[in-house]
Amino acid sequence: ALKPTGAFAWFSSKVSILGIVGLIQALISVAIVVFALGMEVVNMPLFILTAIITSYTFIALVQMFVSIFGDSGRFVAILILILQLTTSAGTFPLELIPKPLQIFNTLLPMTYSVSAFKSAISTGDIAFLWTNNGILLGFTVVFLAITFGYFALIFKKRHSREAVEA
Repeated sequence: ALKPTGAFAWFSSKVSILGIVGLIQALISVAIVVFALGMEVVNMPLFILTAIITSYTFIALVQMFVSIFGDSGRFVAILILILQLTTSAGTFPLELIPKPLQIFNTLLPMTYSVSAFKSAISTGDIAFLWTNNGILLGFTVVFLAITFGYFALIFKKRHSREAVEA
C-alpha cells in the first residue's frame, strides 16, 4: 500500500480494483445462471449489462459503508442486504411484506435490480429495463460521490496534520 498523492488518486485506486472485481463477478454469475442452470433469457446483452450495473451498484454500496464505518460498515451492509431481500418483492410479493417494511421497497437498489432482471429475462420491456438500470446507476453515482467525499475529507485531515507536523 502506497501513500496516496491525493484524494482522487486514493479513491480511484480503490474503485478501479473493485470495478474489475465487479465485472468478473457479474460475468461469472451470468455464466453460471445461463450455462450451468440453463436459464433462457429474452435479451442476453441487456441481461449481461444489467448484471454488471447491479454488481457495480452493490459494490459501491458496500464500499461506501466499509470506507466510512470500517468493520461496522460490513455489518451495516449485511443488515441492508437482509432488508433488501425482504422488501425488494423479488422473493415475496410486496403485499405480503409487513406495512412498516414496505416503505423500504423504493429506497433500496435491489428493488430496481430485480425489476431490471425480470425485464431482461422474460418480458423484454426495454424502456422499463432502462428506467430501472438508470435508477441503479443513480444509486451507484450517489454511493461513489459519498465515498469520494469521505476520502477527500480524510485525506485533507491527514494531509493538513502532516503539514503542521513538518
